[in-house]
Amino acid sequence: MTRFSRYFEISLVVIVMAIHLYAALSEAHNFATSWFIRDDAYYYFKVAQNISEGLGSTFDGINPTNGYHPLWMLVCIPIFALARFDLILPLRVLLLVSAAVSAWTGVLLFRLVKRTLAASAAVLAAAYWVFDRSIHYNVTQFGLETGLTALTLTAFLLAISNLKPDSPLSPRQSLTLGLLAVAMTFSRLDTVFLALLAGAWILLRGTPLRARLMGDAAVIVCAAFVSVAARTGLPAYFTYARSAVVLAALGLAIQIPIFYFAGLYASRPPTSNLQLPVTNLQLRFVAASLLGSALAASLMIGLLSSDALSGLPRSALPVYAGIVLVGAGLVRALARSRPSKVGLDWRRIFREGLVYYGILGGALAAYMLFNKWMFGTFTPVSGQIKAWWGSLQGSTYGNPISTWAEFLGLDREEGTNAWGPAIISIHDLSAWLGENLWLTLALLLAAGALVFFLNRKRAARAAVSLGLPLLLTGSLAQMFYYNGQGYAGSKDWYWVSQMLMFALLGALLFDLLTRPLRGSKKQENFNANNTNEQIAQIEKSKFAPFAHSRNSRLKISMSGKSLAWALASILVLACLVPFATTVIKRMPWGAARAGQPYMDVLPFLESNTEAGALIGMTGGGNTAYFIEGRAIVNMDGLINSYDYHLALRAGRGGDYMSGVGLDYIFSNPNILQNAPYNGQFDKWSLRVSEFGKKDLLKYQP
Repeated sequence: MTRFSRYFEISLVVIVMAIHLYAALSEAHNFATSWFIRDDAYYYFKVAQNISEGLGSTFDGINPTNGYHPLWMLVCIPIFALARFDLILPLRVLLLVSAAVSAWTGVLLFRLVKRTLAASAAVLAAAYWVFDRSIHYNVTQFGLETGLTALTLTAFLLAISNLKPDSPLSPRQSLTLGLLAVAMTFSRLDTVFLALLAGAWILLRGTPLRARLMGDAAVIVCAAFVSVAARTGLPAYFTYARSAVVLAALGLAIQIPIFYFAGLYASRPPTSNLQLPVTNLQLRFVAASLLGSALAASLMIGLLSSDALSGLPRSALPVYAGIVLVGAGLVRALARSRPSKVGLDWRRIFREGLVYYGILGGALAAYMLFNKWMFGTFTPVSGQIKAWWGSLQGSTYGNPISTWAEFLGLDREEGTNAWGPAIISIHDLSAWLGENLWLTLALLLAAGALVFFLNRKRAARAAVSLGLPLLLTGSLAQMFYYNGQGYAGSKDWYWVSQMLMFALLGALLFDLLTRPLRGSKKQENFNANNTNEQIAQIEKSKFAPFAHSRNSRLKISMSGKSLAWALASILVLACLVPFATTVIKRMPWGAARAGQPYMDVLPFLESNTEAGALIGMTGGGNTAYFIEGRAIVNMDGLINSYDYHLALRAGRGGDYMSGVGLDYIFSNPNILQNAPYNGQFDKWSLRVSEFGKKDLLKYQP
């Protein structure tokens, strides 16, 4: 590590921790009202507190629940053991832990980018990640698992980028990669798509196959969902969502092997002087693409005929074939490569794959079996609840996706913005230009493609080193997992890999745009390896005339490099200053609210219910954490038991709550009348008081 890198990393950590230390020592009420403001975070906090006090994995002390991501819960348990002394103390500690995770992610991101791109681009990427207010808001501030996901994902990408393409993995490397994949997956379970794809990315390193494979997988997944939605329209598509999932799976299982055996993953053959209008390779590609689509279509028709699938417009199948043909063709046009010295060593691939997928698959199997044993279901109940909400096609927790912008994750509203702050900026630019979103997006894509085309060799090499094809494919798979199935209640903090991908992409664009300022690669190396004194000695030597000319060019290059650093510094300050200002304003010091309740609703509930009462709420995370002498029972099911989920789906939610001894319900009355509740709790509810827009109901079975 160079001296500059060491100083930068230390400075980054010190600045991040100093700003967050200011926040952590601020007035106690800030934590409930200005920092940890999401109910979902308090689901972790209350369950972690109960586990540390020996009550088991429960939110209310009664119902066992697994509605969380396991790795972040393990981090929270020792922190919230401190809640027995003071409720605010663990929040202060968690704020600093989250800050340390953010700073660590920034350091690893700097190292990842610096391996391939200019140091100024690496500095910009790290500073953007830790100081951008939107990323900090969604990734760090809420106290959710998202920061840990970003950290493990960045560490995973860095470990992959350090692999030598022509060397087999050592046992230590195999173990490290497998454990990082497990850590990433357990930090947020929907990163399992990325972990599975990453295995192929690792095993096929150094070959042209892996970049094309990722591109083809992305095209096939998009083709399946988009073709069905194009022929059915939105939201009518969701009647056929299961067929779209099956079409995507069949496409991946059929098309990729056909492409491989057709020789379409081999290195580009050397060009000859004889240029034909259509080559044999192009004919093979068209034939393989159409054959794969035809086989997938035939199997789909067979499944439809046997009533294994509920339905699918037949016209979606030729649309699917067309998208695969055009998309896979573009992948080959963009991912052209020189003949590779690294071949496919199937013995090595099998051996390394057995270790990687063995570790990942074994950990997932153990986790699922543990869940089945402890909680009665293999997967977290929270995900099952939200998938059920989506199947209702309209409920308290979200309406069905009805526009293409929402379906493709390009909307700016929470949950339907699957591509992070970049999409918000594009919407703002579109409004400023007075153009529609699609035209603005097309213009930006064209401009970006032009920049990449003018620097295609460096851009392609850097994209592979940074893992951008892997991130894009994994992000698309995750997005369609949610949007393609009508999953309800998605949140902006789900999209960690997308945010990280755009941070890396921005660093790459900055590097390519400032490359003319830095001069040629030889000049960059000369500047780095020679001091001004050494250059002066060269000028005094007998080669002075030649050296003077060369030194003049180098001085121009150094001037351009300084300009690039100046630009990077301005952009860093543009992130840092507003970020620090926002934190200081959000977390003021003093004791102006000393003696006041942390939430206005707490005195109302404590004065209108008896000690030891069980109070049902449709959310209730922060109330459960701060209320004294009462327990909150979660009624939406996200952090309740699997048995309650089944009862709610069957229309027996009221009977279930009667069985656990519920005393009160505190909720907006309109919510309880709409899906997914549909009046299930009306039978034994008697209104006794109100607070704001919510009723306090006495529950009397």
